[in-house]
Amino acid sequence: MARTRSPDYDSIQELILEKTAELFASRGYVASSIGDIAEACECSKSRLYHYFESKEAILIAMLSAHVDKLLHGAREIVAQQSDPMERFTQITRYFMEIYAVSRAQHVVLLTCMEFLPDTNRLEIVDKQRELVSYVRNILKSIQAEAGGIGGTTDVDTMLFFGMINWTYTWYRAEGAVQPHDLADRCVRLFLEGYRTVSAVPARESKAAPGVKALVSH
Repeated sequence: MARTRSPDYDSIQELILEKTAELFASRGYVASSIGDIAEACECSKSRLYHYFESKEAILIAMLSAHVDKLLHGAREIVAQQSDPMERFTQITRYFMEIYAVSRAQHVVLLTCMEFLPDTNRLEIVDKQRELVSYVRNILKSIQAEAGGIGGTTDVDTMLFFGMINWTYTWYRAEGAVQPHDLADRCVRLFLEGYRTVSAVPARESKAAPGVKALVSH
């Protein structure tokens, strides 16, 4: 007879994924053992195996859930918004807000993909390509509306992701700049240029002005 799942099975799984993401992000996948994961989750290894059959299974579930969340939101925005500028703004806001609350998962996505089985890694790569394609198509539309010649959209798309994907190395959501404010500034910097954006006063906290509010010391 199959073992009956407890009512809180899903929530416990999510907690395990969250704690393990923090562990992998700080220590690395290879250096983290099942024992380390059990300790981080404050449970026994046998209890951990009730929810995941292996460390690899945890990594697969963690990265799949993270990318699926990004992709689901991007699909909804593209489906609901027809204006390219609004699409670009909302997608950027959505990405930044996800990164702000899922920093550890994002770090693992950027640093631990090589440890996935080939099939799972390729599935996630395909989903990432779909995310990239949404941004590329939006930038093409913006460029066309502005009368641009085109030809640099692929480069521009990678520049955009390069700008937002590594904010985890310095940005902290508890600082003076909230995720949606940072996202809006990213949009303006990317589409309008630094000289234009710099003319607009930034909203800063008196307690934590400037970059110091964003950097972890």
